[in-house]
Amino acid sequence: MRRIVVVEENDSAGHAFASELRQRLPESVAAIVVATEVATGSILRAQPDLLVLGASLAEQVRGETLLRELRAQRPELPVVVFGVYDAAAPAARALKAGATEYIALGPDTDLVATLAPLLRQPAGAGRAFRPPGRASALANLVGRSSTIERVRHLIRTAAGTGAPVLIEGETGTGKEVVARALHALSPRAGGPFLPVNCAAVPDSLAESEFFGHARGAFTGAVQDRPGALTLADRGTLFLDEIEDMPLGLQAKLLRVVQDREVRPVGSTTTRRVDVRLLTASNRELWRMVEAREFRADLFYRLRVCTIRLPALRERREDIPLLVEHFLTRLNEQYGTAFSAPGASVLQPLLEHPWPGNVRELENMLEACVILATGNACTLAEVIHDHATAGPYLTDERTRIMRVLDAHRWNRQRAAAALGISRVTLWRRMERHGIRDPLPSPTRETA
Repeated sequence: MRRIVVVEENDSAGHAFASELRQRLPESVAAIVVATEVATGSILRAQPDLLVLGASLAEQVRGETLLRELRAQRPELPVVVFGVYDAAAPAARALKAGATEYIALGPDTDLVATLAPLLRQPAGAGRAFRPPGRASALANLVGRSSTIERVRHLIRTAAGTGAPVLIEGETGTGKEVVARALHALSPRAGGPFLPVNCAAVPDSLAESEFFGHARGAFTGAVQDRPGALTLADRGTLFLDEIEDMPLGLQAKLLRVVQDREVRPVGSTTTRRVDVRLLTASNRELWRMVEAREFRADLFYRLRVCTIRLPALRERREDIPLLVEHFLTRLNEQYGTAFSAPGASVLQPLLEHPWPGNVRELENMLEACVILATGNACTLAEVIHDHATAGPYLTDERTRIMRVLDAHRWNRQRAAAALGISRVTLWRRMERHGIRDPLPSPTRETA
């Protein structure tokens, strides 16, 4: 039996969560609620296989202190922090203090479902708290095609230079995988790697998220807070979907790139930062520069080195290896033992256009594993049914509509299926004029 220890400041919330764990995972979890005043030793005496830190505590200094103490005594212990909103600063602080994962809570977040995969690991296996070694840095960049081999070569070449790198590629091609490999192969591998999705940062909070703020800078700023640029000091800051960064913020980022100094909102002093900047875009930034939608001076600063990731349809010969790679991971996650399907089953996958690229393939395989588990049908039959269900839609607006319909316009689930954030989905819906046809009382939210 695997044991979860829930550390929650709100006692009723902690007990409610523990009760839900017992009901939904009765054979694999013994849930315990520990008051926040209890010492670290008392928590460890409960012999946890997984530690959960509640949202109400995660933002406090004592929560970070507790994390550091626990990490020092149990470095292999998986620690999950639930945050109250999706933002870079609290996630970075939690990860820096020793959390294994930071999960932003939303109205549709299934807390138990997010923990279940961690409980399927062997006891004491731990998660990726330590920086990956050089040998495993490229392990997730799967394939033997000439295009992917060139990407590996560019990563090895650029990793040690310290120069800014612009990673280009369609949604779902693995741009963050490349960014993490660049960091792991660089002299900064021992420092923080902080990914920030620019599309997910609200415009009203953007300056504070990136540059930090001083106490009293605005209503609600009750203490000094470092921004992403400071939190990534002596490490790597990865800005995904850089094309969605507001123009005004682009100018301020350019000054940081040039001067290596950060001035928090409301502060009169600056701080030196040593950050390597990696950026990614699923659009052609030079076209945005021509349209005056992106600053030319910042563009040229960011693309000192450029790595273009091929779409999956451009490297179809890698699909069998990717299927095998993802099935291995899914078998570990779900406790299954499915083998890679034969050539006849893979043929429809080789012919599919994969508008969602590698991420779409991974999501499809996960759905097939879940459907095949415990059913009379084989994994090969489920994959075949998925692959031959009907014509695939490559137009972005039509695809978004199809996924939203499939999930009864639940945006959280639709965004996950598309491999994008809810904010990115909302912006694309606005761009294409997509409106929810379901009245609020009938929309599925659970």
